[in-house]
Amino acid sequence: MARKKRKFNQRFHRTPPRLRTAAQAFDMIELSESAMRKLALGEDLTDAEVTALFESDYVKEGSPYPEFLSAGTPLYEAPGSLSLIQLVDVEREMFAYLARHPEQMRLITPRRFEELVAAIFRNNGFEVTLTPETRDGGIDIFAVQKNVFGGDLLHLIECKRYAANNKVGIGVVQRMAGVVDQHRANRGIIVTTSSFTDAAEDVRRTMPHKLAFGPYIDLSQWVVEIHQRNQAKKSNT
Repeated sequence: MARKKRKFNQRFHRTPPRLRTAAQAFDMIELSESAMRKLALGEDLTDAEVTALFESDYVKEGSPYPEFLSAGTPLYEAPGSLSLIQLVDVEREMFAYLARHPEQMRLITPRRFEELVAAIFRNNGFEVTLTPETRDGGIDIFAVQKNVFGGDLLHLIECKRYAANNKVGIGVVQRMAGVVDQHRANRGIIVTTSSFTDAAEDVRRTMPHKLAFGPYIDLSQWVVEIHQRNQAKKSNT
């Protein structure tokens, strides 16, 4: 068992937890266990339970996309055991939490933001593929929209997890236009947690069929819409 545990830790690297007092640590354990019980019963989690869950040993981190976000994929592991629990859906809780707190999208890691955007497009019918974290050539996600009449449509997506006051500039937009031509894609989409400069908007307006923007206000609405659909599905089951 010790050998298996070492292999597991090597494969799924977890960042060291923040230092806490013993009381705080026990509180986090209780919250994460409460979250697991609620997930198994299909109940909604509180914000504190979501936070505790993602910092606990239940969530396997380091899994390559799409395993980490795909619906129906085992995402939890009971502490002290290698047996998988397949009763929960982290993605549903992620959208529920971000629908309530969209500003938190600015605080997750850039890679997690890319995974979030990929999940948004996958939940809207696209087949998505995340590129490697480095040397992505200005493309974070390949998103294919199936079209039985006109053939599949390839969208190239770049994700910019920026602060609210850090607008995406013209350089990023011009580079995306060039990448779309290089890959012979149908459209380039830039999704950000901020907004776009006037110059960037001017470039987009000159090629509306080639470029599309997903600013923070739209991104937040996409998350809310997916959460609402999830809630509707839940109420119908």
